Amino acid sequence: MSYTVMGDVVNLASRLEGANKVYGTRNLVSERTIAAVGTSLEAREIDRIVVAGQTRFEAVSEILGSRADVTPQQLVLRDKYLEGLSNYRNRRWDDALAAFNASIEAMPDDGPARALIERIGSFKAEPPPNDWDGSWHIEK
Repeated sequence: MSYTVMGDVVNLASRLEGANKVYGTRNLVSERTIAAVGTSLEAREIDRIVVAGQTRFEAVSEILGSRADVTPQQLVLRDKYLEGLSNYRNRRWDDALAAFNASIEAMPDDGPARALIERIGSFKAEPPPNDWDGSWHIEK
């Protein structure tokens, strides 16, 4: 016998697995997953993405670890990254760059900060449309 799992949730899970390559992460999860784990894990929101086959964005997060085991360095990384993400969504590119660079100082190999820094460079050269909702479309 052969079984196939289908549906939006499965599609999103599959796309998040591939999105890890875009952000240099290992464990991107959806909003529903974050809501389900409650306060037992520490996470940071990474981006709003629209995956292939969907029309609305999904906020995705990276699991940092159990709340008891997260290091002060990870908390600085999270806080600076979230500051950068807020500025990014409000098109305050220079403020976003400063915050993302501060998160890289806390953790030099931070893939999400590096990905958004690169994206900001593109947006400074060619800004997103006026109706941009801060999401990024991932087609593959």
